[in-house]
Amino acid sequence: MNCHHAQKKFSAYQDNELETHEREQVTNHLLSCRSCQETFAGIERVWEVLGELPEAQGDTFFYQRLRRRLNEPPNRRFLSVLEGLFQRLRVPVYTSILFIGILVGTYLGSFLTSDGLFLTSQASHPGEMTDLISLRAFDPLPPGTLGDGYVRLVSYTGEDPI
Repeated sequence: MNCHHAQKKFSAYQDNELETHEREQVTNHLLSCRSCQETFAGIERVWEVLGELPEAQGDTFFYQRLRRRLNEPPNRRFLSVLEGLFQRLRVPVYTSILFIGILVGTYLGSFLTSDGLFLTSQASHPGEMTDLISLRAFDPLPPGTLGDGYVRLVSYTGEDPI
């Protein structure tokens, strides 16, 4: 038996839980190995010191409270707090999402209008807002897209410039 296997069995050896042939193997190893003798002696000293300590006196109702807490279902307080938080924040979150959507849509609309994807008529008087004539972005082939370029390339006859 090598040191590693013997040391793994020290606890069971000390508690007399080993079978006879295993106990003899550990005993023979301890007689022949100085390092394992020191290790086992250290383990025995620890158990002796632990045995000399006074027994800790707990609260008289400790075991009753422990049994009650072990028998009651797990506390779902954390989940209920989260559910309450989501219930309270539902309307503000939906409102924020709607507001952000309107802002993004406004920004995207002005970006697309300035890029020429939307045709607008100029106001007859300065200061009047421009009217949206058509939303060319929703045409079957919006200008500037890959589909529009492909159709223009395929239909090129050589007479008009691309």
